[in-house]
Amino acid sequence: MDSFMKSLYYGEISPWERGRPQDPEHKHTSRSIIDIQNHFKSILPPEQWERFKELEDLYAKSLSIENAEVFSYGLSMGILLMIDVIEFKDTHFTE
Repeated sequence: MDSFMKSLYYGEISPWERGRPQDPEHKHTSRSIIDIQNHFKSILPPEQWERFKELEDLYAKSLSIENAEVFSYGLSMGILLMIDVIEFKDTHFTE
């Protein structure tokens, strides 16, 4: 546990840099997104295409903020669960 905590502290562990998702659905979804982007890029005038890209960027930013909050919430829940387990163990299994 000590080496994990040190690695986390020193920035050697970066969950968001874990590589591409392995779920086969991800590849299909990514391909669909690219196809739809290409469709709109081919039919929209340049100024509308830029506006469309701005919308995509805002959506990505919103999703990133939401994912960070969900991660924080999940991590907090996990820590609270660990505290409960340790307290339970300390009160029920002490000699």
